[in-house]
Amino acid sequence: MPKACVLFKPSVAYRRDAFEAGLRRLGYATVERPLPNPERGDVLVLWNRSVVDEGHARRYEASGATVLVSENGYVGKDEQGHKLFALARGHHNGAGEWLVGSETRWSSSLDPWRSQGDFLLVLPQRGIGERGVAMPRDWVGRVTSLLRKLTKRPIRVRPHPGMAKTDPYEALRGAHAAVTWGSGAGIKALLAGVPVFYELSRWIGAPAGTFLGGADLERPFLGDRLPMFRRLAWAQWSLKEIEGGEAFAWLLK
Repeated sequence: MPKACVLFKPSVAYRRDAFEAGLRRLGYATVERPLPNPERGDVLVLWNRSVVDEGHARRYEASGATVLVSENGYVGKDEQGHKLFALARGHHNGAGEWLVGSETRWSSSLDPWRSQGDFLLVLPQRGIGERGVAMPRDWVGRVTSLLRKLTKRPIRVRPHPGMAKTDPYEALRGAHAAVTWGSGAGIKALLAGVPVFYELSRWIGAPAGTFLGGADLERPFLGDRLPMFRRLAWAQWSLKEIEGGEAFAWLLK
């Protein structure tokens, strides 16, 4: 019997119980700790892919086993208000792999592109995750210095809200564009019709944004965002889909 380890903290926010239930529905035996000698067919589920967990992830991948990486969903909640969880093979935030199915999975509407705005809004992340995907620690200072050289527009920095229940769209009011390393806040900006400049080349929102390097800040991408959101919809799942096993059945095909 293949074994699965969900390496989450046992708290309400992470819902390790639901992830374990979904894997058991597919015939996996769940174990408390990562296996010292995993085999092909075994699964390790991580919350993000931190430096602490990297050794476990590499050991599983070297053996041919599967590593799945989860995080908070890119758009937070679905239209019914249910919390969503990002989930992909190997990595997070667009750097991983996932199967893309029917276009109908994305059904939310997109606000029209904003026609005017004043300032540039910098959206920092927590900097948690693996090197090359997580936001560099010096990113905020570096990017604000760069922006001051490129534009005379006002620059605002919205600190990461952490666990605070704040309106993710409030700070976007009046913004000409948002600037991100590659955040979920940037996805919400695109959803609200605010153009986004980004620096993480593998960012999941990249097809609907503008890479910051060499960009004209007055000419952000204002094209079709829908293909990106249709693809993104298959990289996030509801708790019901996770607990019922549908999410894992799809990702482990």
